[in-house]
Amino acid sequence: MYWEHADVAAIGSPGNFAVQVFFALSGWLIGGILLGLDRSGLPRFFYNRVTRIWLPYLAAVALLYTVAFLKDGLAPYYFQTLAYDLTLTHNWFIVKIPEVIRAMPMQGTGAHFWSIAVEEQFYLVAPLLLVLTPLRRSLLAWGLLTAVAIADGGFYGSISAGVLAAMLHRRWGDWHLHPAATALLLAVLAATGWAGWTGALRYGHVVPVIAATIVLLAARPGHRRAAGIFAGGISYPMYLHHWTGLFFANVLFGLLPQFGRPLALVAGYLFALAFASAAYVVIDQRVLRHRGAFYRPALGRSAMVVAYSMMALGILLGTVVIGPLDSGPGQ
Repeated sequence: MYWEHADVAAIGSPGNFAVQVFFALSGWLIGGILLGLDRSGLPRFFYNRVTRIWLPYLAAVALLYTVAFLKDGLAPYYFQTLAYDLTLTHNWFIVKIPEVIRAMPMQGTGAHFWSIAVEEQFYLVAPLLLVLTPLRRSLLAWGLLTAVAIADGGFYGSISAGVLAAMLHRRWGDWHLHPAATALLLAVLAATGWAGWTGALRYGHVVPVIAATIVLLAARPGHRRAAGIFAGGISYPMYLHHWTGLFFANVLFGLLPQFGRPLALVAGYLFALAFASAAYVVIDQRVLRHRGAFYRPALGRSAMVVAYSMMALGILLGTVVIGPLDSGPGQ
């Protein structure tokens, strides 16, 4: 994502593809958790999601908008985009066109928050479908829902495909580890990859299948090692804070143009990696280490109420009060 936002990745959209694979992985992991829960487990589920996802995210939002204000003052869409970021409805009401991006704080530096909004919407809808309805017991019904999401070509196809993979795993165990299944998955990967590459099928229609197939191929037993745990741990802070590297690179290139843009971008990437590592140690690890001691069912129920209320507020703002941001100021 860093390199794509730095306009280095010139072929295709590797950043978006990586996000789609992450969506499928989230569907696989979170869907697997939800399939094992009943109603009594929902407060703890929401408490864990709020503490693990929201606290680092809110810290990132606070940092970005503070830096934006100190650097540029109040951008035309400062408060509107902040409202949608805080209510996790960014993807619904902020249209990614050049006029809007340029008018956002620091010319759209926080535009990547659309994907965490999609993820949080999944966290709100999936429990309703997978815990409170009979849908969890029907592969056919979820398969049809996944097909509709993929056909729509929107944001939710890869997540739905990941949940479908989790449902298959829950029904048939480690079927994907058998050699015949691995061969079949590789054939699906090759066929869908070819269809997407040649344009026989639209990108939005093939990428959820490719993403879920990659997750199934990668979901194999292994040893947890410290380096792998740390690398996985900093992936979320790196997503949240990779813009700090681009900011640093631009400052460095402006102050020391003899560095050259490629060298400044490499330095910026290293800076973002260091910043994300620090954020992981200071915020994420502390949250994970201490959240269990503070958990109470009442807190979990409060987290549920707050999560759904914030989403409802965002929908109200986007449909009645503010409206979608789909044109530049004064247009």
